[in-house]
Amino acid sequence: MKITKAIFISFALGLLLMGTAQAKDVKAQSFTVVINAYDTNIPKLEVEGVTVKDIRAFNVLNEPEALVVRKGTPVEITVENKSPISEGFSIDAYGISEVIKAGETKTIKFKADKAGAFTIWCQLHPMNIHLPGSLNVVEK
Repeated sequence: MKITKAIFISFALGLLLMGTAQAKDVKAQSFTVVINAYDTNIPKLEVEGVTVKDIRAFNVLNEPEALVVRKGTPVEITVENKSPISEGFSIDAYGISEVIKAGETKTIKFKADKAGAFTIWCQLHPMNIHLPGSLNVVEK
């Protein structure tokens, strides 16, 4: 069987295009998550006849709160800690448990190989201080 030059070029071009399409599928998805601390002082609060003085409310947020990726995607999460203290960044299902010092930035890399909704939380502080985020890994 004789392969003509045109058929060979078409075949080679097809392989090149397939390889490019497959390379797109494995491109890492990158996120930047900022940990922000909100410290609020309320000198006096009256609720239903009860007076409370010198209330300090402290909440920590991961912004954005929800990350969405397709199953099988390599993931890079750059975490910036803008809190005045060290904060944790954990995703238990992926074995991620990092400590990020105040003012520090860390990049966490993993492959999203499990589908589901997974809590992103701080393992260093009580859950009522931090509002947890989520990693949502969806099927293709």
